[in-house]
Amino acid sequence: MRRALSGALLLALLAAPLSAATLKLKDGSRVECKVRSYDPATQTLHVTTADGEQASYTMAQLDGRSVYQVNSSLIPEGDAKAQFLAANFARDAGLYAHAARRYEIALKLDPSMQAAIDTERTKLKRAAAEFCMANAKQAVDKGDISEAERWLKTLVEKLPGEPEAQQASEMLDTHYDKLRADKMAEVEARASEELKRDAASARKDYDQMVEKSRKGLQARGDSQAAGLFRGALKDGQKVLDELDRIERKYTAPDVREKVQEYRGVVSQQMVEVHLSIASQLATQTDYKGAQREVNKALALDPDNERALTMRARIEDYSSRGIGWGWGWR
Repeated sequence: MRRALSGALLLALLAAPLSAATLKLKDGSRVECKVRSYDPATQTLHVTTADGEQASYTMAQLDGRSVYQVNSSLIPEGDAKAQFLAANFARDAGLYAHAARRYEIALKLDPSMQAAIDTERTKLKRAAAEFCMANAKQAVDKGDISEAERWLKTLVEKLPGEPEAQQASEMLDTHYDKLRADKMAEVEARASEELKRDAASARKDYDQMVEKSRKGLQARGDSQAAGLFRGALKDGQKVLDELDRIERKYTAPDVREKVQEYRGVVSQQMVEVHLSIASQLATQTDYKGAQREVNKALALDPDNERALTMRARIEDYSSRGIGWGWGWR
């Protein structure tokens, strides 16, 4: 399927001005050229190189992901068919967010393509779900639970209707709370017994926040998820308020430093919850609400890479009037 559809982007490139392209081969070399034609029967691209020579490359020779990334800007923005073909290619190259975005654009340009786009979106979701679960299991096998969780959360948040989502939810039951408990345990291992006693109440609220966060991810309805996420944030704020009180009690710099370590773990969990709410709101095309949540996350952690990326993506989708869908890579 991938090789058969890999020509889709290149077919779209034929409509680009001058058919200019930069191709990357699987051996790492690059070719600057002009596309002359593509033969789907033999999956062969015929080009004229920069020095005027004619050359041909099969799809088996080309690095499909790179071909898309380098040449995607050449796809005619107002051509629904070209956007549709490019979306198919992006999907088969494993660039799922790009595919979701281009399907949205194609549909907006030509609503009569709804049936065809729905068919391809179904394939997109299946491919993405299988990809996520494969990566999650591979990460678990390597003992990288944090990486596994990233893929599992993607499944339950973005692909809830796929069979893998239920399996992901069950796997989160095993790993989600433990990973966060381990993070807090690392902080407590460096704290004095007195500080741990002072922080015992805060620790209970933190555990409640983690539990509600996980349940929010696993919730089947938006309303239930939103309630759980908001409850988690309230618990998190209680922890921060308690840490403020504890910090005022101590004057020793080393103890105050340990309190900041507690605060860092709690703040990161709150950032995660704010971004989960932002994703939920963006899916409902409430981009202003989503941006508010992202800004709250950045207030807690101004350099958070995921929050910065989400802010840029929300601004992009909002300005172009296309749906958030479930794009994530």
